[in-house]
Amino acid sequence: MMFVARCLGVSLAVFILLYVFSSFAVSRVWKWFWRALRPGSAGGAADLLFFLRILPPGLSTVFTLAITVPSFLILEPHSTDEAIGTVPITLGLCCLAFLAAGCVHAVLAQRRTSRAIAQWLCGSSVMETSGSVPVLKTADGAPSFTVAGVCAPRVLVSEAAVAALSASELQTALRHEMAHARRHDNLKKLVFRLTVFPGMSKLEGAWSEQTEMAADDGAVSCLRDALDLAAALIKVSRLSSWQPPAALTTALLHSSTALSARIQRLFNWDQKPEPLMRQRRWWYVSIGATAITICFVLTYSSMLTGMHAVTEWLVR
Repeated sequence: MMFVARCLGVSLAVFILLYVFSSFAVSRVWKWFWRALRPGSAGGAADLLFFLRILPPGLSTVFTLAITVPSFLILEPHSTDEAIGTVPITLGLCCLAFLAAGCVHAVLAQRRTSRAIAQWLCGSSVMETSGSVPVLKTADGAPSFTVAGVCAPRVLVSEAAVAALSASELQTALRHEMAHARRHDNLKKLVFRLTVFPGMSKLEGAWSEQTEMAADDGAVSCLRDALDLAAALIKVSRLSSWQPPAALTTALLHSSTALSARIQRLFNWDQKPEPLMRQRRWWYVSIGATAITICFVLTYSSMLTGMHAVTEWLVR
C-alpha cells in the first residue's frame, strides 16, 4: 500500500512540475513559434496554435505515464517501507487541486452554455438544408448564427438573420458555421477549460481569430462566395449590438475588433493551392514524429534510469 502511495505521489509531483514549467514557457514564447512556423493558411495557423496550447498538458501526461510511472514500478524496491516525503505530498495535493479546478471550470462552462442553449431553442424549428449538421431557426433573442453542442453540434440561426440575408448569403454563412462543426471547435474550447492555466488567454484569443478565418476559408470556394460571406457579416453585425458567445459555442461574429479584418480579407480573397501545402505539412509532421519515436525507443532505458534517480531525490 505504501508503495502505491509513493508511486502516486511521485507521479503527481512530476506531472504538476512539468505542467507548470511547460505552460509558463509556452505562455511566454508562443508568439515567437507562431511567427517562425506560421503556415500559409488560417487553418494551419489555428492548428498550430491549438497544438501549442495543449502541448503542456499533453507532454506532462505522456512523460508521466511513459517514463515516470514505469521507472518507479521497475526500479523502485516494492518491499521498502520508505515514507513518501513532504515534497511529493505537497506537490501531489497541488496537482489534485489543479486538476479539480480544471474540471470545475469545465463543468461550470458547460452548465452556463446548456442554460443559454435551452433558452435559445424555445420555439425553434428545423430548417431544411443539404448539410450533415442539423440547422434550427430560433427566435430573435438568440444569436444570429452560432454552433451549439460539443459532441453533437447544431447550427442555430435566428429569424432576423434569415430575413435579413439573401439565399446565397445565408448558405455561405451556414457553411461557415458547419466548418466550425467539422473542426470540432467547441470540443477544443472544452479542452481549454479543462487545462486552465494563467497567462494563456492571449494564445486562446489568437486561436479563436484564426479559427474564424479558417471557417471563412471553409465556406468560400470562389470570389462570389467571399463577397456573399462579407455581406452576411456586415448585415449580421447591424442586426444587434455585438455580444460574446456562450462559453462552449462558436458564433459567426467572434469579436467586433476582428470583424473589419475578416471583411477586408474576404474582399481580397484569392484561391491558394491548399491541398499541396497540407500534404507537405503532414509530410513534415510524419518525419518529425518518426524521428522522435526512434530517439525515444533508443534512449528509453537510460531515461528510465535517470528518471528514477530524480524521483529518489524527490522522495527524500
